[in-house]
Amino acid sequence: MSNVIQSYTSWQPLEEVIVGRVYTPEYFSFIKDPTIRGQMTQILEESNEDLDNLQRTIEQFGAIVRRPDLPSLDHFMQMQLNNNGVPIPPLTPRDWQITLGEKLLRVIHVNEMDNIINEYAESKPGAIIDPHGHNYDPSHVMVDANASCIVRVGTDIFFDRSEWLTDAHLEWIRDNVLDARYRVKRAQTNGHGDAVFAILKPGVIISSMHDADINYKESFPGWEVCKVRDASIFAAIEVGKFKHENFNGRWYVQGVEPTSEFANFVDTWLNKWTGYVKETVFDVNCLVLDESHVIFSAYNKEVFDFCKRHQIEPIICPLRHKYFYDGGISCCTQDIRRRGPLETYL
Repeated sequence: MSNVIQSYTSWQPLEEVIVGRVYTPEYFSFIKDPTIRGQMTQILEESNEDLDNLQRTIEQFGAIVRRPDLPSLDHFMQMQLNNNGVPIPPLTPRDWQITLGEKLLRVIHVNEMDNIINEYAESKPGAIIDPHGHNYDPSHVMVDANASCIVRVGTDIFFDRSEWLTDAHLEWIRDNVLDARYRVKRAQTNGHGDAVFAILKPGVIISSMHDADINYKESFPGWEVCKVRDASIFAAIEVGKFKHENFNGRWYVQGVEPTSEFANFVDTWLNKWTGYVKETVFDVNCLVLDESHVIFSAYNKEVFDFCKRHQIEPIICPLRHKYFYDGGISCCTQDIRRRGPLETYL
């Protein structure tokens, strides 16, 4: 297939996508405390159920779904000892890479993605842009870049201005990935733009409380913007077992009241897994299947009413532990191919 890699927007019909993966409970059989191991097992089993359900839903719309590998148990234990903590699972491909037209940029090299990426490289030589390769260079300009800070709008590419996507990162991408067809633009979102605003189709945007520095009237003239006021995390805390006074803003386990031993285990050994979910608006972190169907991880009346007004059907694929991993639907997926040409929308 000549166009195995091709995606110019977040809304053209989806044909191929990568969905992340988490570890299975056997990876944590080394935990001696049965309570900690039991809570970890519940999180992992439910996470895998939700990701498998997400895969099936996407496949119902005709798209191919690829999944990253998991390391061997021996390699997992070796990484744990070397890194002084449990290595993060291959869950959030949107953070590590992005398709920019007919090229796939790997801003972070994740070994569990290698088999998939190697297939793409063989099918289309020159399409994979990997500034790191297998020889990690801490001095490389692309160190610490994050692909979630890039939003594609056809010939216009929006880059966050933040520590996760600096001017140096932008210049390297412009010089080594993009070509004269594209226009580079800045969007001040303080990082991780896919959790700040999402384009559901031309003229239709949902946006979060972190969009104060985006001038939509200037950047997206005439487009309608739905600003999400109530993030679903606060509703989840209200109906769950986790109390406000115990919520430190970093992570939260839906439907479970973690023991102090489990909380200490997470903060000590899984600190690379967790972010700061209090600031993440998962209602914006979605996957567009086509201009008429969008996958969200939870119900939000404001967002769903807005979608229906624009003839978009919201589809719910729960991610029960997105508040634990700080990764929503968009984070856990990365489109490889969408049907449609490169167009100018702005």
